[in-house]
Amino acid sequence: MAESIGAAWTRRDFLSRLGAVAGSSKLYGAMTALGLVAVPPAYAGPPRLPAGSGKGKKVIIVGSGIGGLVSAYELGKAGYDCMILEATAHVGGRNKTARHGDKLVEYDSEQLCEFDDDPHLYMNCGPARLPYHHQGILTYCRELGVALEPFVNDNRAAWVHSKKAFGGKPVRAQRMITDARGGIAELLAKAISTDALDQPFSGEDKERMLAFMHQFGDLDDQLKYTGSPRAGFTNGEAMLEPGIPHEPYSLHQLLESDYWQFKMEFAEMWDMAATMMQPVGGMDMIVRGFVAKLDGVIRTGVPVTGIFNEDDKVRVRFKDPDGGERELSADFCIDGAPAYVAAGIDNNFSDRYRAALKAVEPGHLCKIGFQTSRRFWEEDDHIYGGISWTEQDILQIWYPPHGFHQKKGVILGAYTFGPEVGKKFAALNPGARLALAMEQGEKLHPGYSKMIDNGISVCWSKVPYLFGCAPEWSDEARKTHYPVLRQAEGRHYLVGDQMSYHSGWQEGAVYSAHSVIDMIHRRVHA
Repeated sequence: MAESIGAAWTRRDFLSRLGAVAGSSKLYGAMTALGLVAVPPAYAGPPRLPAGSGKGKKVIIVGSGIGGLVSAYELGKAGYDCMILEATAHVGGRNKTARHGDKLVEYDSEQLCEFDDDPHLYMNCGPARLPYHHQGILTYCRELGVALEPFVNDNRAAWVHSKKAFGGKPVRAQRMITDARGGIAELLAKAISTDALDQPFSGEDKERMLAFMHQFGDLDDQLKYTGSPRAGFTNGEAMLEPGIPHEPYSLHQLLESDYWQFKMEFAEMWDMAATMMQPVGGMDMIVRGFVAKLDGVIRTGVPVTGIFNEDDKVRVRFKDPDGGERELSADFCIDGAPAYVAAGIDNNFSDRYRAALKAVEPGHLCKIGFQTSRRFWEEDDHIYGGISWTEQDILQIWYPPHGFHQKKGVILGAYTFGPEVGKKFAALNPGARLALAMEQGEKLHPGYSKMIDNGISVCWSKVPYLFGCAPEWSDEARKTHYPVLRQAEGRHYLVGDQMSYHSGWQEGAVYSAHSVIDMIHRRVHA
């Protein structure tokens, strides 16, 4: 490795190579140690609108997702007359929790959730975790009285499964991570210890980084990785006798699996790192908190069919539950519909704005939840929360971070990321989706299918009026069309996670709503 480094390393050279082989979290730590990382700004809170400052102004809000709920809540406190028009019977947009007796509707099927009627048996169909730095949505949890509990996102006892590595058998994440970091640390330590590192990487830096690699990879005095107790022991818990470390996996074996590509560092990404939280009882407790504050504001079963700007008002046309059409006028319209859905309704928007709406692509995420007859992951594998990874289509199995040692549990049997796999699951009927997920789950948990009572799935691309999840932006669309949609089109404003750089996160919807609230209020009081 030393020959490939060149005659000298700068700090940039070193950090570049460290990030490439050791991952983002180690790069962040090294940059912090060298004084190169700035502290991100703190959450400033929602726009502070004086009480009564919106009196006499009417706002129609399309959609009851988090962006729409936050808009109605904050504007309502300032005296604006708000009305939310929700196309479906469900309030919350993609914030949806499935429990006993609930129905999941797709445009060509309807599923009944058959989980037992027990508070800890539920599946969060959309958002499921709250990072500690998402202070926008967390502040609303505090303000609305939504109780929180820890969410276990990362569990080193969970499984990593590859069809190509380790004989196709699942292995513990703990061993994978320990051995990968040990092998990499050994290579880097040997490279750093050569004379290839001339100034400006100082001798003091060199000694400190060697010490860092020694600790990071648990190297011996010769800077060699020979295994580590961090990976566990061959003789179990080794409580009454010395532990015997595992023989380390070779770097060749580790590279056979795709775990190193992003999964190994997944829980150390900015939005995935501990501490993470979840509302007690399900993510829709946040929605319920808003609904309790918005009495008489939300109308359900009224899909919007047209939005028309005029000089001094905006007209919004919608269907009543009886099928008839109505039209209301307001000072402003805040639109929380996915951009690609908003593009399909009747409007008098400019060609530039229409093109921008069409530039946003729908996400194709799919989730499958299974109720199990017993919590075999806890009883047999000693896994309490966290995620197991596989190279199969299901990609992830989530273990519930609540209800520990209860008799039954609900696990997430699949969470697909890539669009092609999402489309594959969406093309299957609900029963076939469950069957495929059970078949693939057997690779991680033998006997899996026999321990499943029932299941339910959601493919967001087939959910009416949403037709997708976590809207996607190409680099070109971000550059060309995102700035267009961030501004008003007449008296029409677009909100939601789609109008942020945190697509798929409720925090993005909160920030988007705050931005639009501020724009409207400044416009009213210009």
